[in-house]
Amino acid sequence: MDRNSFLGNKFIWWVGEVENQIDKLGIGRAQVRIFGWHTDNKSQLPTKDLPWAHPVHSINNSRTFTPLQVGDWVVGFFMDGESGQFPIMFGV
Repeated sequence: MDRNSFLGNKFIWWVGEVENQIDKLGIGRAQVRIFGWHTDNKSQLPTKDLPWAHPVHSINNSRTFTPLQVGDWVVGFFMDGESGQFPIMFGV
């Protein structure tokens, strides 16, 4: 087994601010500008180009959630490690 590709290897935590919460898939995703990872300059990295952060839902209530609001700060981790293109949110 290749332990270098194990999810817990090179775990990267982050905190960011929600810039867009209008998820056309309706699954609670948001576009989050991650502090220290994404530039603050929206001309260099517009909101529309931020990756979609996927929420972690409770296993006993996966279909009900309260939508995030623009400006909310969220905490999460990158599912793809240092690539930083698959953010997962689990707290506000």
